[in-house]
Amino acid sequence: MATTLYPGAIRGTHWYGDTYEGDLMDPNCLVLHTTEGTGVVSYSNGAAAPNITVLPSIKAKKFVIYQHFALNRSARALVNAAGGVETNTLNAIQVELVGTCDPAHKKTWGRLKAGVDYIYWPEAPAWALDALAELIAWMHSHMGIPLKGPSKWPAYPSSYGSTSARMTFAEWNAFKGVCGHLHVPENLHGDPGNLPFAKILAKAKALVGKTPAAGAGQAKRPKPAPPFPGRSYFGPGKNNAHVTALGKQLVKKGYGKHYVSGPGPKWSDADRKNVRDFQLSRRELRGDPDGLPGPLTWRLLFS
Repeated sequence: MATTLYPGAIRGTHWYGDTYEGDLMDPNCLVLHTTEGTGVVSYSNGAAAPNITVLPSIKAKKFVIYQHFALNRSARALVNAAGGVETNTLNAIQVELVGTCDPAHKKTWGRLKAGVDYIYWPEAPAWALDALAELIAWMHSHMGIPLKGPSKWPAYPSSYGSTSARMTFAEWNAFKGVCGHLHVPENLHGDPGNLPFAKILAKAKALVGKTPAAGAGQAKRPKPAPPFPGRSYFGPGKNNAHVTALGKQLVKKGYGKHYVSGPGPKWSDADRKNVRDFQLSRRELRGDPDGLPGPLTWRLLFS
């Protein structure tokens, strides 16, 4: 089962999942927006809401997260024209960052001051970039979002409209990773502008241990975990080689006590119980010990 809630996220009156159920997704894409505002809004009572909104608490130097839809359900913040490609429903988790990418508000916004009352995201403070990297790293570990993305993040307002950074339909259909609203086809929006994406991505990779420590180039690196095949391969009624590979690794790690025979390619309740035992043994997984492997369970099991 997919993780559906971001840890510590506020819902309450900002939750719209009961009004708009959305389509079930197997997320593989994260789309970053900027609100071009300074607070959390109702998004027309959820009709145009993302999955989550990030409100920077500047004085506390941390994020306050508001969740509007489950992370395995489609959100509604992208334009989706008839007869084109799917946008909101194409396995895309959407995140709105409260603040602006408009250089007209680089220093001030009326009486408000950048860095004090709001964030100008192309020049966001280090703590905000660190917090965004932590969010992206969590999305990678728990939702399977690949840590990669486009190289072009043009500055607003040149990012608006049909630009070389905007994906074609084919590119969007094939894309897996982190991108901006400015990259999504059928949309004209230019947010989040020239976000320092390369820096943020490097921080996220370091957080999940994908960047080797300095001086470790000559050290023997551990064999990486095989790619997670996807949640659709596991659970009742599934019969495939990935179930066998999972079972063999559980036995190798000492979590095969429920097998009477096997492991084999047909999913069984013994698989579920063994996976659950492994999940309960790891602090990172205890919040969702459902016995079904997700990206983080898979990576930890095979590490």
